[in-house]
Formats: sequence, C-alpha cells, structure tokens
Amino acid sequence: MAKKCVFRKKNGERCGADAQTRKDLCVFHDPTKATDGQRARRASGINRSRRAVVLPKDTPDHPLASPSDVSSLLAQSINQLRRGQLDLRIANGIGYLASVLLRALEQGTMEERLAHLEAVLAKTSIGADVFSFRPVKEIVHEQPSGPSGGN
Repeated sequence: MAKKCVFRKKNGERCGADAQTRKDLCVFHDPTKATDGQRARRASGINRSRRAVVLPKDTPDHPLASPSDVSSLLAQSINQLRRGQLDLRIANGIGYLASVLLRALEQGTMEERLAHLEAVLAKTSIGADVFSFRPVKEIVHEQPSGPSGGN
C-alpha cells in the first residue's frame, strides 16, 4: 500500500494523495516542487479557460448515409482543422465517430447482402438441400465411386 502525504490541511485533515518515493509529502505539498506545481496549475487554468473552436450553430448537417458521405465529411473536417476553424479535440471526436459509423454501415451492407443471398437460395431447389442444417449424426459421407471403387 502506498504511503500517504503527511501534510495537514487548514481543517486539520491529512492530504489523501500518495507520497513521493522516499519522501513524506506528495508532489503538491513538497516545497522543492512548489514552482513546478504553480507552473502546472497556471498552464492547466489557461488550457481550461480556452474555448474549443467549434463550427457555428447554423452549420448544416452533413449527410452520412454512405461511406462516400463519411469520406467527404472527413475531408472537410481535415481542411477545417488545417485552417484553424476546428479544434483538435472536436476533430478527434469526428474521426472516432466516423470510424464507428463506417463499421456500422459496412455491417448493414453485409447483412443486406446475406439476406439477399439467403432469399435467392431459398427459391432454388439446390439452396434448400445445400443449406438445410441437419444434426451431425444424420450426415452420411458418401464414398467416391470410380475405377478403384469397391466392387
């Protein structure tokens, strides 16, 4: 179990953070790390207060019904990112969601193709025999007949 920081807060409670290796204080309360902590807190505050660059609310929706629609959106987003019109975090989100959407579109297409093949095969007499499933015990393997065959 990690050793805890011995620093006491204004209300008398101990700091709950893990102490540094071979020290009694965490990085937040170690006086030798004070300038690093101040710098990190200042940078964090600056980053948090900076608003993400997003598109205007009246930006029309982009069609996303096909892989070419998704490719078009990605190309447009890449160009907006390059021009500074779109925040990197927003662009990352678009990229992730686009990959999920592409997989879903691909899955839907595959299911449609499979359903079509099953419908075609069901209409033929061959399809009924070839694709009817029987328990393994009922399957009989036929021996090939030919010049060297059994008689």
